[in-house]
Amino acid sequence: SLKPCALPLLPRRLTMSSAAAGDEELDPHCLEVLDSLARLSDFVDQQVEWQRERAKKRLTINQFLDENENEWAILDNMCRMRPWALNRDTPFPYPFKEATREMREAGERLWIGDTEASLAEEERPSDRGEAPNEVLVNIVPTEEYPPAQRVLLFAPEFGASSSYSAEAWSELRPKGRVDVWVVTWQGWQDFEGMIREVYRWVATFADGVSTVWFGHSMGAIVMYECLRRMHRHQAPCLPVAAFVSGCPAPHLFQEEYKPCDAHPWLGRIKISYDFEKITPEQREALGRDFSMHLEHEVEENVQAQLFYGIRYASEKLGATPKLRLAQQRSVMSDLQLMKTYRFSEGGDLAKAVLIPLVVLRSDEDELVSEEASRAWAGYTSSTLDVFSLEDHEDGEVLAALGHGFARAPPRALLAKVEEVAAAHQIKKDIDDADMLPDVGPTDGPLPETVDVVIVGAGITGVCTARDFVQQGLSVILLERQDAVGGIWNSYANIYSRVNTSEVGYRIMDQDGPTARPNQDHSPTHDIMRDIYTVCGKYAHGRVRCGWQVVKTEKQEDSSYVVSARGMHGQGERIVRCKFVLFAVNRRIGKRRDVVYQDEHLFRGDICYGYANELRHLKFFGKRVIVVGAGAFAFENLRTAVEHGARHATILGRRSGTTCPKWIDMLAFLRPLDENYMTSKAGNMISFQAWQKCYQDASLNTPECWAEGLLKPHNHTVSVSDLVYIAGSHGMADLKVGEIARFREDGQGVILKDGTKLDCDIVIKCTGFHLNDEVPKITGKTHMYPCSLIDFNMAYLAEPLLDGGQFGSAKGMQDSSGIMSTAFEVVLRDNPQKLAKVPQRILKQLVPRGNPFGSGYAGGLLSQGNFVAWLAAHPEKQRQVVEGAGRPRMDIVKYWASQIGLGALEEFKDILARACSSKS
Repeated sequence: SLKPCALPLLPRRLTMSSAAAGDEELDPHCLEVLDSLARLSDFVDQQVEWQRERAKKRLTINQFLDENENEWAILDNMCRMRPWALNRDTPFPYPFKEATREMREAGERLWIGDTEASLAEEERPSDRGEAPNEVLVNIVPTEEYPPAQRVLLFAPEFGASSSYSAEAWSELRPKGRVDVWVVTWQGWQDFEGMIREVYRWVATFADGVSTVWFGHSMGAIVMYECLRRMHRHQAPCLPVAAFVSGCPAPHLFQEEYKPCDAHPWLGRIKISYDFEKITPEQREALGRDFSMHLEHEVEENVQAQLFYGIRYASEKLGATPKLRLAQQRSVMSDLQLMKTYRFSEGGDLAKAVLIPLVVLRSDEDELVSEEASRAWAGYTSSTLDVFSLEDHEDGEVLAALGHGFARAPPRALLAKVEEVAAAHQIKKDIDDADMLPDVGPTDGPLPETVDVVIVGAGITGVCTARDFVQQGLSVILLERQDAVGGIWNSYANIYSRVNTSEVGYRIMDQDGPTARPNQDHSPTHDIMRDIYTVCGKYAHGRVRCGWQVVKTEKQEDSSYVVSARGMHGQGERIVRCKFVLFAVNRRIGKRRDVVYQDEHLFRGDICYGYANELRHLKFFGKRVIVVGAGAFAFENLRTAVEHGARHATILGRRSGTTCPKWIDMLAFLRPLDENYMTSKAGNMISFQAWQKCYQDASLNTPECWAEGLLKPHNHTVSVSDLVYIAGSHGMADLKVGEIARFREDGQGVILKDGTKLDCDIVIKCTGFHLNDEVPKITGKTHMYPCSLIDFNMAYLAEPLLDGGQFGSAKGMQDSSGIMSTAFEVVLRDNPQKLAKVPQRILKQLVPRGNPFGSGYAGGLLSQGNFVAWLAAHPEKQRQVVEGAGRPRMDIVKYWASQIGLGALEEFKDILARACSSKS
């Protein structure tokens, strides 16, 4: 709500002491008004502090880069798996670690959560030696994203990605929807150094997928130590449950787990040559007990095989398989590393993890005793389940598997993983009665009187109800729809995501030891759960759904009579209240419907991209046109590509602007000065990285950039990594044009310029009409920048987004109606009085940046705090209304670039009056 704006330079003498200013007096009444208005800045500062503290707890810039790079790679791999993708063998490289490094070198060294010590740790090179694989290897991908579930398999000692059979683990149900990864920790000599780096890798899954961890043998110890560290951080990737398989409890590990006692020849391996001496039986033991996959020495180079001949190759295949050099080195390093592990309690690492543990054991496992397995009982504060395979599987099968029973697991083991994953699945279906918290009855009678009537029970109404209740005021929320949630209930899709980073849209902190912060760019189910949680806690039983407010009438005592009409035939009722708050969306009114010529000829699917109309569409292999270029359009492009579309086109009358997640997250993690401004050098570096994304993805940059505007008029900046990744693989493009009609062959559309496009699905994201109902209900056309419409009446809603919202003089709407000249006259004729103005008030004249980036929550919560404070202090509120004079801002056409300017001009007018009073 606070944007940079132009301000005449204040004279240096304004900083003089009051003694030097003579005996001129200021109007104390005006100063009280200014002090009340300045309280909004206090609430903004408070929200900035909370937001930055939440960001610090959630992630540092380096953690974000790790998470973002991991998700980028997953999406890139998903695209390259599609048979129609271009550049299938060439990943689209993640570019933002280098850009962040350049910004640090340009002067932004310490970001949110950074210290010099943490930077030194980041800059320390890895001490991992040669290893068979990267730390994270995806062995069972899914065709669509996000997967229904994920399993992380921690490799045993001597392990690699082949320690677990991809074929066997792909049988997990629901088949084809479980994403399976192997965590390999080989290559380190020291356990602490290894766990520090491995933990950083496994903590990078920020997509909120319900995940189970599974560790076998020494891998269970690695998994456990990672879990202990994860509880120190807020991360959406905290697993729902963990399996420890074939492993003694940590305090018994050194004493009980002695593979070299069972296989003495392991202890004699010191150098690579020693592997030449092992027998076929010993090789078999490496495969059976340690899940090692041995390979034949066949040249990878096909030409070499042809040169030596088929007979040579067949001899190689007939020979005994051997360990690759990297596998040999992992055996030697792991034998040393296992000796360095020591379980310890104390400090900030608790012994007990907070999630359920399942202990898997087998009587046929000669390396781990039953007692050592059951000793895991003290290592969870949740439930412990000991699962003995011999109770569910044939003994001969288990005997053949030995200690390595998890590599190609028997069906009973997979069934147990499926059972536990299902039992602890993160709930995401908002149609599930247990998903959303209880908000009390919403169909009861309307109260006769109440302190505050809130019109709308969406995110704004519910959050501001919390503010009013905390000020000691009673509330009732009147909602036209049949459920709480606002546009998240009426227009969002199940695939919708917040168009800003998680910390910028957080309306509450998750409670409880196993609470996970919402997924970054939180999906519908996360936001709806949060709205219901806040509503249930602060307005339980205080919502009435199915009631449309039709009129407000101000009474002589400045209270209001609010008239509401029942949407289901209940007639009209009135509620008397002290204060009315409108919390209805300004930008998103009624849907803008568009019907094209010859739509009936189309053989594919046509729908709107809102309210789950596309929920049952089958995208795989289809060509999709998304009509529109706003946030909903880019959301539907993402949905189409994630669900297997062959190609998706954004078709808009003008180019929309989209940015990578990194650009959006910068606002929440970059260093800010005392006025919330960022470094110009850093801004330039980040914008160049953004431009390069468009270029590398072969996407057209928005034409508004050539005009000096960041985005088109009344558009937001959409956020999507996938549009760039899909573009680089020929699966997405951005076009400017309009549909003239559908083709006679039913296979596509013809644009107004004659261009023909093939398509199977058309999704209309043609926008919304502005909501003009508030002036009709209130009879008021203008409001104050502080969100008041009148005394005891306010309107909280996101402003319209003109091109000047980012501080640019271009694209700003006409502001002549809100400008003032009185303050400039004071500067010229009576500057000595300004020297006596308290610094707290003078600070309001200094331009401030927007500390909330694209985030809605920060501005909403600070404005809500301020409005509730005004309602609870009517004498202060009356001073503000009377002191501000006429309202300056159009209620409907309330432009983002004008909010800060309008507030500043209002402030300057009152300050001018304060300085113009006679001594």
